[in-house]
Amino acid sequence: MVPVRVEGVRRNFIASSVFLYNVFLIDEIGQHFLTFGVERHEALPIVAALKHLPLPRPQSITIMVETLQLLGHTLAELRIEHYSMLPPDYNLCTCMLHWHTGETMQEQTTKLRPGDAIALALLMDSPLLVSDDIFTQTSVPLHNGQTPELIFAHYLLKREGITLPEGQELRLGHSKTSLYDALVKEFKAALLGKAPIFPEEDMERRKKDYLNFLLRKDAQTS
Repeated sequence: MVPVRVEGVRRNFIASSVFLYNVFLIDEIGQHFLTFGVERHEALPIVAALKHLPLPRPQSITIMVETLQLLGHTLAELRIEHYSMLPPDYNLCTCMLHWHTGETMQEQTTKLRPGDAIALALLMDSPLLVSDDIFTQTSVPLHNGQTPELIFAHYLLKREGITLPEGQELRLGHSKTSLYDALVKEFKAALLGKAPIFPEEDMERRKKDYLNFLLRKDAQTS
C-alpha cells in the first residue's frame, strides 16, 4: 500500500462527463500523483475540508462523520484496495476501513465512490492509502521539479490544440487548488440561493479564464 495525501481538486473541463472535477493525490515523497474523477457533490466537501470552509448546505458525508465522531468512532486508516471502471461497479472503490472505538478495533470492507472515500479520510483525519496495483497502473511520475499543476496545464493546452509560443513559460499559481476560486464563488452563490443548478453552465468561461491566465493574457477570473 502507498500512503497518499490530497494535493488538490481541479475542474477537468470535460463537458461530456458527469465527473467534472478531478481529485489529485500525491505520494509522500512527491514523486508520483494519481487522479480520481468525481462529481460536484463529491468535490464540495473535499475542497471545504482542505480550505476549512463551511458548507452552505449539509452533506450526507459530513452528517455521517459527525455522527460517527459523536459515537466515539475513530478511523485509524482507509485503504483503497481496488478501483473499477466496469459495470456493475463503475467508478467504485473497494475500501478497507479500520475503525477504533475505545479499545475495540474493527475492519470493514465496503464499496465507496472515490470522492466519498477521500472525503471520509479527510474529515476523519485518517491516513489514506492506495494499493500498489492502483498506484502502478494509474500514477504519473513527476520529474525535474514538475508539479501536478504543471502537468495538468500542459495536458489541457494539448487537448485544446494550443501551442505555447516559443520561449514563453506558463504562468502558474492560479490558486493553490485550481478549483478553489470557482468553488468559493459557488459556495457564496449557494448561500444566496443563486448557485447554478448545473456547474457545466459556466465551464467554457472558466476554461477560457484559466487558459488566459496560463498564457499570461489579460483576463479577469471571475
